[in-house]
Amino acid sequence: MSNSKETAVRKFLALFHSPKPDIGLMREALAPDARWQAVVPLADVVYGADAICREVERQYQIYKDCECELLNIASSGDTVFTERVDRVRLLDGGKEVITNVAGIFTVNEDDKIVFWREYWDMLDIADQIGISGEEMRKLMDTQVAA
Repeated sequence: MSNSKETAVRKFLALFHSPKPDIGLMREALAPDARWQAVVPLADVVYGADAICREVERQYQIYKDCECELLNIASSGDTVFTERVDRVRLLDGGKEVITNVAGIFTVNEDDKIVFWREYWDMLDIADQIGISGEEMRKLMDTQVAA
């Protein structure tokens, strides 16, 4: 059974996984002091809703057609767990990249996302793109300040 926190995460994922995300609506879904770790444990945590939105905009300069197949969603208290298959098409060359993702969200009492972290196999993505693990690490290096 879905609850308001799961609904908030579903709506947020729908915003993020779109051909062109609505950054204003994404910002509204995030608590002002939200945090995002795009790939645990390798990527640095991005602090603040504005910085998260800038990082999303940066990532959308690399890929397009971001789609998410939500396989499972569950929650306990303020934590929402998701299992997904994400598909993106790279802007450079149009190659489709597919990855399995476990996304964990902490959602506050106002149903705003306060912490978003994702677990996926970075080397699998690097292999699909045809780059080294080190190049992939640089690609996923968050480049925004709070």
